[in-house]
Amino acid sequence: MAGSIERDARTARNLGRAFLALVGLTWLLIVFGALVRAHGAGLACPDWPYCFGSLLPRMDFRVLLEWGHRATAGIVTFLFVSASFLAWLRPALRGEVGRLIALAGLLLVAQIVLGGLTVLHLLVYWSVVLHLLTGTAFCVVLLLIARRLLGALEPVRASSPRVRALALAAGTAIAIQIALGGLVSSNYAGLACPEWPACAGGVWFPGFDALVGLNLAHRLGGYVTALCYVGLVIATFRDPLLGSLARIGLSLVLFQILIGSLNVLMRLPVEVTALHSAVATLIVLVTTLLLRATLRGAVRGAIDPGAIPLARPSYADTDRMAGAP
Repeated sequence: MAGSIERDARTARNLGRAFLALVGLTWLLIVFGALVRAHGAGLACPDWPYCFGSLLPRMDFRVLLEWGHRATAGIVTFLFVSASFLAWLRPALRGEVGRLIALAGLLLVAQIVLGGLTVLHLLVYWSVVLHLLTGTAFCVVLLLIARRLLGALEPVRASSPRVRALALAAGTAIAIQIALGGLVSSNYAGLACPEWPACAGGVWFPGFDALVGLNLAHRLGGYVTALCYVGLVIATFRDPLLGSLARIGLSLVLFQILIGSLNVLMRLPVEVTALHSAVATLIVLVTTLLLRATLRGAVRGAIDPGAIPLARPSYADTDRMAGAP
């Protein structure tokens, strides 16, 4: 029995690291997609699933970008299926992360279909936005799987209602921001407001019509997200874990606002556009950890003797227990 628990714990740690690596690779894939779009290479392969009717077409720079994006997506798919199969083989692990793996699988299938629709429908805005949202959601679920398998940050007491409310507000604002960012990009509205911090002619809010309104909504969303994180930093100042996550999140949000301003002032250079997408996904991942820690009451530090444990022992705990006499 002890040997079985120890093997499950070891397998869980190894698979947790594998899923964490998949998070990193999926993050790179999202950034890669931003580069494809910024270079105008989204239709460099005009058909799908082939590229000019071939699995290995004649390459130029833009074809290489689009084909490389598809090839990287194929690698992510293969690694995800492999890691998920290994987790599914062990009943203990299947019970821990089976539902999350199933959800990630559904998101991956949807993402593949949306990728094809994005090409076949000639980059229509709704397919681009859904492609971005689904890819980001897939990355989030991979992080949750990795975190559960590694057994880190187990909850020991509940967070305050104010912290939970602020975390939910930040998460909601960021989800809306990702959608708005996709709409701005797919509708080519990045320079609808050609100035920063004002929109045009020194006026901050000249109106909310059409593309200008879309651009302004995205800017306002960034400010709202920053305010949510300022509140979180203040509310979690004395909490080692949540405070650290809140400070990292606020730093990333402020950096993201700076990158957004540079995107406007420098007229959407490819490198800055890709960095904007990279940091946006990092904000999503940090917020995911913060939300989970907050809603599950996860904190690091001394355990209050009067607190009621809110979670089962982690795999790290069961590993230690397996070696106990």
